[in-house]
Amino acid sequence: MAFAKKNSGWIIIAVIAVGVAIYIYFKGKRDGKIYIPDAPYINGANAIPAGWNPNTLADKLYKVMNDTIVASGTKDAAWKELLGLATDDMIIAVYNTFNKKYATKGKGSLTEWVNDEIYYDYLSGVKSRLYNKLKSLRLN
Repeated sequence: MAFAKKNSGWIIIAVIAVGVAIYIYFKGKRDGKIYIPDAPYINGANAIPAGWNPNTLADKLYKVMNDTIVASGTKDAAWKELLGLATDDMIIAVYNTFNKKYATKGKGSLTEWVNDEIYYDYLSGVKSRLYNKLKSLRLN
Protein backbone atom coordinates (compact mmCIF):
# COMPACT_ATOMS: atom_id res chain seq x y z
CA MET A 1 0.00 0.00 0.00
CA ALA A 2 2.79 2.39 0.84
CA PHE A 3 4.46 1.50 -2.46
CA ALA A 4 1.31 2.44 -4.42
CA LYS A 5 0.98 5.79 -2.64
CA LYS A 6 4.65 6.58 -3.07
CA ASN A 7 4.73 5.72 -6.80
CA SER A 8 1.18 6.55 -7.87
CA GLY A 9 2.36 9.15 -10.39
CA TRP A 10 4.66 6.65 -12.08
CA ILE A 11 1.97 3.98 -12.13
CA ILE A 12 -0.46 6.38 -13.85
CA ILE A 13 2.19 7.33 -16.43
CA ALA A 14 2.96 3.65 -17.09
CA VAL A 15 -0.74 2.81 -17.58
CA ILE A 16 -1.17 5.74 -19.98
CA ALA A 17 1.97 4.71 -21.93
CA VAL A 18 0.71 1.14 -22.27
CA GLY A 19 -2.69 2.41 -23.39
CA VAL A 20 -1.14 4.65 -26.05
CA ALA A 21 1.08 1.80 -27.28
CA ILE A 22 -1.93 -0.52 -27.60
CA TYR A 23 -3.92 2.16 -29.46
CA ILE A 24 -1.05 2.79 -31.92
CA TYR A 25 -0.58 -0.95 -32.48
CA PHE A 26 -4.23 -1.64 -33.31
CA LYS A 27 -4.61 1.53 -35.41
CA GLY A 28 -1.57 0.57 -37.47
CA LYS A 29 -2.80 -2.98 -37.82
CA ARG A 30 -6.22 -1.77 -39.03
CA ASP A 31 -4.70 0.71 -41.47
CA GLY A 32 -2.39 -1.98 -42.79
CA LYS A 33 -5.34 -4.19 -43.71
CA ILE A 34 -6.82 -1.45 -45.87
CA TYR A 35 -3.83 -1.26 -48.21
CA ILE A 36 -4.97 -2.34 -51.66
CA PRO A 37 -2.24 -2.73 -54.28
CA ASP A 38 -2.83 -1.29 -57.73
CA ALA A 39 -4.44 -3.69 -60.16
CA PRO A 40 -2.27 -4.34 -63.22
CA TYR A 41 -3.30 -2.76 -66.49
CA ILE A 42 -4.10 -5.07 -69.38
CA ASN A 43 -2.69 -2.95 -72.22
CA GLY A 44 -0.95 -0.24 -70.24
CA ALA A 45 -1.04 3.44 -71.15
CA ASN A 46 -1.91 2.66 -74.79
CA ALA A 47 -5.52 1.90 -73.85
CA ILE A 48 -6.05 5.09 -71.84
CA PRO A 49 -6.77 8.20 -73.92
CA ALA A 50 -4.35 11.10 -73.48
CA GLY A 51 -5.77 13.74 -71.17
CA TRP A 52 -8.42 11.48 -69.63
CA ASN A 53 -8.49 11.74 -65.84
CA PRO A 54 -9.86 8.88 -63.67
CA ASN A 55 -10.14 11.19 -60.62
CA THR A 56 -13.37 12.74 -61.84
CA LEU A 57 -15.27 9.47 -62.02
CA ALA A 58 -13.64 8.09 -58.86
CA ASP A 59 -14.80 11.20 -56.96
CA LYS A 60 -18.31 10.90 -58.42
CA LEU A 61 -18.54 7.22 -57.41
CA TYR A 62 -17.40 8.02 -53.89
CA LYS A 63 -19.94 10.83 -53.59
CA VAL A 64 -22.92 8.73 -54.70
CA MET A 65 -21.95 5.73 -52.56
CA ASN A 66 -20.93 7.69 -49.46
CA ASP A 67 -23.62 10.36 -49.21
CA THR A 68 -26.60 9.50 -47.04
CA ILE A 69 -29.40 10.66 -49.31
CA VAL A 70 -28.81 9.80 -52.97
CA ALA A 71 -31.47 8.80 -55.47
CA SER A 72 -31.01 5.30 -56.81
CA GLY A 73 -31.04 6.69 -60.35
CA THR A 74 -28.07 8.92 -59.56
CA LYS A 75 -26.14 5.94 -58.26
CA ASP A 76 -27.05 3.87 -61.31
CA ALA A 77 -25.97 6.70 -63.63
CA ALA A 78 -22.51 6.82 -62.04
CA TRP A 79 -22.20 3.03 -62.25
CA LYS A 80 -23.32 3.10 -65.92
CA GLU A 81 -20.68 5.73 -66.60
CA LEU A 82 -18.03 3.39 -65.21
CA LEU A 83 -19.42 0.46 -67.21
CA GLY A 84 -19.51 2.58 -70.35
CA LEU A 85 -15.83 3.45 -70.38
CA ALA A 86 -14.16 2.63 -73.69
CA THR A 87 -11.51 0.21 -72.39
CA ASP A 88 -10.98 -2.14 -69.49
CA ASP A 89 -7.79 -0.25 -68.64
CA MET A 90 -9.87 2.88 -68.04
CA ILE A 91 -12.01 0.91 -65.57
CA ILE A 92 -8.84 -0.34 -63.89
CA ALA A 93 -7.54 3.24 -63.69
CA VAL A 94 -10.74 4.38 -61.94
CA TYR A 95 -10.55 1.34 -59.62
CA ASN A 96 -6.94 2.10 -58.66
CA THR A 97 -7.66 5.81 -58.19
CA PHE A 98 -10.77 5.16 -56.08
CA ASN A 99 -8.86 2.75 -53.84
CA LYS A 100 -5.97 5.16 -53.30
CA LYS A 101 -8.31 7.98 -52.36
CA TYR A 102 -11.18 6.28 -50.54
CA ALA A 103 -10.32 2.73 -49.40
CA THR A 104 -9.47 3.95 -45.91
CA LYS A 105 -12.76 5.85 -45.61
CA GLY A 106 -15.02 2.86 -45.41
CA LYS A 107 -15.61 -0.42 -47.08
CA GLY A 108 -12.28 -1.09 -48.78
CA SER A 109 -11.91 -1.49 -52.53
CA LEU A 110 -14.30 -0.10 -55.14
CA THR A 111 -15.62 -3.63 -55.70
CA GLU A 112 -16.44 -3.94 -51.99
CA TRP A 113 -18.12 -0.52 -51.99
CA VAL A 114 -20.33 -1.53 -54.92
CA ASN A 115 -21.13 -4.91 -53.36
CA ASP A 116 -22.09 -3.32 -50.03
CA GLU A 117 -24.62 -0.92 -51.55
CA ILE A 118 -28.16 -1.80 -50.50
CA TYR A 119 -30.10 1.16 -51.87
CA TYR A 120 -30.13 1.10 -55.67
CA ASP A 121 -32.52 0.40 -58.55
CA TYR A 122 -32.97 -3.37 -58.29
CA LEU A 123 -34.78 -3.59 -61.63
CA SER A 124 -32.02 -1.97 -63.72
CA GLY A 125 -29.42 -4.66 -63.04
CA VAL A 126 -26.61 -2.10 -63.24
CA LYS A 127 -25.14 -3.00 -59.87
CA SER A 128 -24.83 -6.69 -60.71
CA ARG A 129 -23.40 -5.96 -64.19
CA LEU A 130 -20.81 -3.60 -62.69
CA TYR A 131 -19.93 -6.02 -59.90
CA ASN A 132 -19.52 -8.86 -62.40
CA LYS A 133 -17.38 -6.66 -64.67
CA LEU A 134 -15.11 -5.70 -61.78
CA LYS A 135 -14.77 -9.35 -60.74
CA SER A 136 -14.08 -10.45 -64.34
CA LEU A 137 -11.16 -7.99 -64.38
CA ARG A 138 -9.96 -9.54 -61.10
CA LEU A 139 -10.58 -6.30 -59.23
CA ASN A 140 -11.35 -7.52 -55.75
